[in-house]
Amino acid sequence: MSETVSSIEKRRLLKGLGAVLGTAAASQMLGERAIQSAFAYTANKNSHLAKGKLFSQAQMMVLRGIVKQIIPTTDTVGAADVDCHGFIDHQLVATHGNYEKQAAVAIVDKVEQVSLQQYKLSFAKCSSAQQLQVLTAVEQAQMGFDHNDKANFKVVKNLTVFGYCTSKEGATQALKYSYVPGGYQGSVPYQQIGRAWSSKAYY
Repeated sequence: MSETVSSIEKRRLLKGLGAVLGTAAASQMLGERAIQSAFAYTANKNSHLAKGKLFSQAQMMVLRGIVKQIIPTTDTVGAADVDCHGFIDHQLVATHGNYEKQAAVAIVDKVEQVSLQQYKLSFAKCSSAQQLQVLTAVEQAQMGFDHNDKANFKVVKNLTVFGYCTSKEGATQALKYSYVPGGYQGSVPYQQIGRAWSSKAYY
């Protein structure tokens, strides 16, 4: 994603990535424990300069570059600005199982490996265009990446969006608040709605 992307395009990105989280991922990320852990995290603009709880310092640098491309800085803050890389490191340890931890570490290492092969540079030192090329290759399962890598990358993307949307800056600057989400429509003919769903759990 280019660094010249507009705020409108960023909102579309957030909406699109939110849609691909899926029911299972959303329920895991939006559970009470996950929400409490997210809001308990204090952003640290220098988190990439030290070893994390899960990632090494070198991996934190790569992870910072990845989140910076997922939600870049425009006229509003980007994912790296709100320390989504530090958030991911925190959240994986606090609320996720071994699968997600291993998936995140694996894709960070693979991104670094491919960057070194393709450009003779660490991902963190690659240009924005080169970083974008590598991450696009992940999505397309090209340049040495496979579908397993794509699945692992989804874990990082989901956590990036979650971390961004639960940050103060992301929630107040990049997202638009709606008093009545979706708008209010009164007196809608029943024929347009059809039957409503019921769990029938209690009656």
